[in-house]
Amino acid sequence: MSHYARRLADLINEQATDVLKEYKSCIPASAISTLQYLSSHDNVTVALLANDLGVTHQMATQRINALEKLLLVKRISLPTDQRAKQIQLSKKGYKEIKALQPFMRKMTLLFTEFESELGHKLSQTIYQAELSLRQTPLKERIKVNGTDHKI
Repeated sequence: MSHYARRLADLINEQATDVLKEYKSCIPASAISTLQYLSSHDNVTVALLANDLGVTHQMATQRINALEKLLLVKRISLPTDQRAKQIQLSKKGYKEIKALQPFMRKMTLLFTEFESELGHKLSQTIYQAELSLRQTPLKERIKVNGTDHKI
């Protein structure tokens, strides 16, 4: 199952990247959710970003590092703690995310049509599957009626 989920995610990213090139955007498709989040939230740390987007701290850090290299975000030291950093969109980041609003509207419509074509709310099912596995991990599921089933 994870093989197909990864293939689908990779395919969506690959095709979204192709479309983004037509919009002359430098934003990686995999980082759009990060920029959207930053555009609508203040006082964001990497830990908060990771938690709210449901990704690992390492993944959030990688995204921020990539976006920082593209000059789309900046890290700001807190006056109360120079070690702690907040992540903010740069002027270029705000400009890019604003320019992508038509793209995002089209993508929302496209995925709504795609789910209609499938006859299934795929994104909702994927989200429910994630929540279910977080609640009852595979390690617990492999034990049926208290018996550890050896593979």
